[in-house]
Amino acid sequence: MASFSQTFTGVVFDKETGQPLPFADVYFVELKTGTTTDSSGVFTIDHYKQKRIHIQISYIGYQTFDEEIDLTKGGRQEFYLEPGHFELEEVVIAVPTGKLQGEHIVSIEHKSMQSLQPHAAAGLAEAISQIPGVEQNSTGPGIGKPVIRGLSGNRIVTYAQGIRIENQQWGAEHGLGVGEVGIESVEVLKGPNSLLYGSDALGGVLYFIDERYARHDAVEGYAQTRFHSNTLGSSNQLGLKAHKGKFKLNLFGGYATHADYRIPGLGRVLNTRFDEKNVKSAFGFNTNNWIANIRYSFLQNNFGIAEDASYTEEVDRSHELPFQTINNHNTSLENIFFLGSSKLNLTLGYTHNYRREFEEDPQEHALGIRLNTFTYNLRWKSPTINQHLSLIVGAQGMEQSNKNNGEEILIPDARTADLGGYVLANMEWGKLQLQAGLRADARQIHTRETEGEGEIIPAIDKTYTGFTFSAGMVYALERISLRTNLSSGYRAPNTSELLSRGVHEGTNRYELGNANLKSEQATQIDFTLNYRDEHVDFAINPFLNTIRDYIFLSPTDTVIDGSPVFEYLQTDAYLFGGEMGVHLHPHHIHWLHIESNLSMVFGEDRQGNALPLIPATRLQSTLSIETKKTNKIRLKSVFVQHMYKFRQGRVSLFETPTAAYHLLNAGVQMAIPARRQALEVSAGVKNILNTRYIDHLSRFKAMGIPNPGINVYAAINFRFNGQIK
Repeated sequence: MASFSQTFTGVVFDKETGQPLPFADVYFVELKTGTTTDSSGVFTIDHYKQKRIHIQISYIGYQTFDEEIDLTKGGRQEFYLEPGHFELEEVVIAVPTGKLQGEHIVSIEHKSMQSLQPHAAAGLAEAISQIPGVEQNSTGPGIGKPVIRGLSGNRIVTYAQGIRIENQQWGAEHGLGVGEVGIESVEVLKGPNSLLYGSDALGGVLYFIDERYARHDAVEGYAQTRFHSNTLGSSNQLGLKAHKGKFKLNLFGGYATHADYRIPGLGRVLNTRFDEKNVKSAFGFNTNNWIANIRYSFLQNNFGIAEDASYTEEVDRSHELPFQTINNHNTSLENIFFLGSSKLNLTLGYTHNYRREFEEDPQEHALGIRLNTFTYNLRWKSPTINQHLSLIVGAQGMEQSNKNNGEEILIPDARTADLGGYVLANMEWGKLQLQAGLRADARQIHTRETEGEGEIIPAIDKTYTGFTFSAGMVYALERISLRTNLSSGYRAPNTSELLSRGVHEGTNRYELGNANLKSEQATQIDFTLNYRDEHVDFAINPFLNTIRDYIFLSPTDTVIDGSPVFEYLQTDAYLFGGEMGVHLHPHHIHWLHIESNLSMVFGEDRQGNALPLIPATRLQSTLSIETKKTNKIRLKSVFVQHMYKFRQGRVSLFETPTAAYHLLNAGVQMAIPARRQALEVSAGVKNILNTRYIDHLSRFKAMGIPNPGINVYAAINFRFNGQIK
């Protein structure tokens, strides 16, 4: 195969002064790589006959330039950036529309992993719970399941490596299934998003974006380590990236280990130790009108299972019964085909999730479930029609098998098949943007009759169908933008809800499935008002989400094998609330940032009874000082954060109220730059006052086990780069 690259040259200017901007960041979205402008504001890119490409140009203190450009024009193209007093990160959204965060119709929050790292989270789920509207169902610091506006589990769809990640989401007693190595950022889509992501995207979507490749003809790398005093834990990562011509390669590895976590005045919670091994690779190739990316990752988690409120002063990392081991293999192939002025994306994915629980013998698992999933995602984006209208047409599907190979059977062997298709229209008239779309889905679930826990689990062969829609608008003025969206979601019941028969390890309850469950149907309306000037950024985002045939666990008056029995039932449910945030950044005190956000959600059924596991209202405020980039040793940033969780007194039948609590955190970052390498040192304290508290969403709450106490952390991050000749 032979291909011949062509060179495109651009130059970046300040729109007000007309002066060139040296060292501006230039990123090419489809190529997933970038470069920087030279001292004269000039940059070049090698391309392979593509006619149009998505480009993003950013510079501190300026608004981001984000457009598709025509590569066939001769000469140098000029780009002008407008000064902006808010140095906020504007990034390209990784969803099919490819719009900036502020221009998208649905409610989206974006966070880079770099911005989350100063909070020294023990896991990825804890890290993203910093985002307004996002919480976590936690089992100590090791296991966390994201909660978006009160919904979690199978109602949240997770994407990583460009593919849907399947890892037995119905199980609350294991983690997210995505490791943090090789992740650049995360985008949270709040509310029903079945239009673009299919069945299960009822409560929202987590879209993890891989680290970009190295710059053209360059090699880059990093090594970092982080220590946590509370668990006497460490997290270590290595990364290497190389880019030469049309070939790109990323390699990452990580290992984390933690002992039992400590709580104020009681010692360490026995058997909450955990570790994580993570490897990730990516290979990219460009030629003519085709871009391909092959990605593979392996993640292994070992989690101890605490069965009661037992405490110890010993520090032990060895696996103590009971514990669980979870292996995840994810492979994806992304293809981008440039068809004239249109673009075709085809992404194929395969995931293998193997979950084992060891109860009496560390060599023989009592529970073993293998989940194999093949997914495909085909998407065509039309050229712009009459400078106003563009279309996205897509099809998605999934083939999945779930098999048991242990003595215990929680759910029967099953095969699941999904098929869906959609069309989405985007219209732009100056400051007004409109978006509307329709989608149809079908899911088939087939199981065989199975004997589990001394009972016969009957076979089922069911087909579920759903139709969803989305419609919204964005109207942007000079300082005010308005956004509203009406969207729907669809979720077929999973095999656990339909057929489970047994005690789920760590949940202390016997769960009884219901084969007569119907599909859930959600409809959400939300509204966003955003005001921004040179001193302040303010946003408010209320929502109302109604769910027909909401599936929930209800307690019964029956006990089996010493565990209370819960059965799956359905009702109509209503969730409402929203987020509100303000960011003060006085223009004349450019180094000072004051941020505060309020997140609240309320859930109830059609009789007005509270839904279970609804997060408490949260108020989070941060004061930070950030200094400008220099070539000398500098104090990069200092922050103090206060978080207040209100009392959660509106609880369901099998819950108890949770008291309010305060947490105080602080941290500092220092940078030591050099020509080809840089060293960053960070340190801080979480829960400075060593407060003893229990979060409402903690799965240890029923056993009276508090959340972690004070944690002093420190991290070192060494980065280097060089040129490939």
